[in-house]
Amino acid sequence: MKHLRALLLCVLAWCSAGTAWPHKPSDSYMTLTAQDGGQVLVNWHVALRDLDGELSLDGNDDGRLTWGEVRARWADMLGYARPHMRLTHAGVACTAVAGSDQAPAVIAHTDGQYAVLAWTVQCPLSAAQPWSDLDVDYRLFALSDPTHRGIVRWRVQGAGMATAREVSSVVLGVTRTQHHVSWKGLQGGAPLPTQADAASPVSNRSTTSMSTSAAPLRTADSASGSEPHGETHSALLLRYVHDGVDHIAAGMDHILFLVSLLLVSVWRRAEAGPGMAAPLGWLPREQWRSALGEVLRLVTAFTLAHSLTLALAAFGVVSPPSRWVESLIALSVLVAALDNLWPLLRAPRWIVVFGFGLVHGFGFAGAMQDLGLSRQDLAWPLLGFNLGVELGQLMLVALVLPLAFWLRRTALYRQAVVLPGSLAIAVLAGLWLYQRVADVALGWVPG
Repeated sequence: MKHLRALLLCVLAWCSAGTAWPHKPSDSYMTLTAQDGGQVLVNWHVALRDLDGELSLDGNDDGRLTWGEVRARWADMLGYARPHMRLTHAGVACTAVAGSDQAPAVIAHTDGQYAVLAWTVQCPLSAAQPWSDLDVDYRLFALSDPTHRGIVRWRVQGAGMATAREVSSVVLGVTRTQHHVSWKGLQGGAPLPTQADAASPVSNRSTTSMSTSAAPLRTADSASGSEPHGETHSALLLRYVHDGVDHIAAGMDHILFLVSLLLVSVWRRAEAGPGMAAPLGWLPREQWRSALGEVLRLVTAFTLAHSLTLALAAFGVVSPPSRWVESLIALSVLVAALDNLWPLLRAPRWIVVFGFGLVHGFGFAGAMQDLGLSRQDLAWPLLGFNLGVELGQLMLVALVLPLAFWLRRTALYRQAVVLPGSLAIAVLAGLWLYQRVADVALGWVPG
């Protein structure tokens, strides 16, 4: 309990240290709303810091973007972003509608200011012709930042629908550049389908203004329009269970943290003795029950910790700086991997895992907050997202633990799996830590 209290005090002090450090791994947020007549409304939020890195928006190089600088380069931003997102219908390219560009606007996400790029696209079908399918090809920052992600949300709004309804979402990037959507049951002139919608509430995001040089800042009134109604709790729950599984599957730092723990969960710490095989301080556990009990302690501690901070952050109780969160997550992976090689952690491992789990929970919350949820409608998405994260963790345990237990006594496992595997994870985590602390992007570093 002494160790646990110390960890809690450290985390609380860290959370109260500040609320704005404008950096996290690069994301953009796109909402595509399909309408009757072949039109698609594009609403795309792209971080100004990312656009500045590509287009040098800071004209006077004073390290501070003003509204005048952003507004003066708005056409350049649109010209840069548009070619990196293409829509096609039945294999034929959709084109931007002339004069449909919305006025320059910015909006605040959890990690800083984003440009709101919005226009209308016309796909090649008439009002009497039914939709067949849509494809999006996403390649924003693919050459300069292979870690960039585009979070794309598909919505539909047909004739007679007062509000748009969300039907799916997908995360795109270098490893997955395209996504296909089929509209089933849509006839010419009829409303878009709504019976299978698994909608989640869409809320207005908080908006703040940047430094103004010559004109007042126009902020976006809404990230993606009105809230959809009529969705069931079960549909909402299942949708965010899927999002939680996707997040843990795509989060290499979370996965490698758990893998580092699982690799040595089939061993127990012992004092180094003469002739003991490397890594020093580890002996095989005799029984499966002992290994399973260790994993249950670690996973339970991690689950309780990140569930706590995920809820606190999602409801806005605490909002630690995203750069600190991402840096400490990288540090947790580094420490867990190095502890497999040298006995760094003197406290019981479950206590240390609980402390690091508090940090990982803030990382999960950042991903969830930017999916566009209003606080009053947060309970079911929060439960579903958390269940999805737990399901992803259990899948990883089921994959790694039995194999590790079977091989735990072999020299192959020690010398060819744990030693090089832990070393590789430590090196990668060290590079992540450098990138996140120094606010630089090493394009050749995975994750």
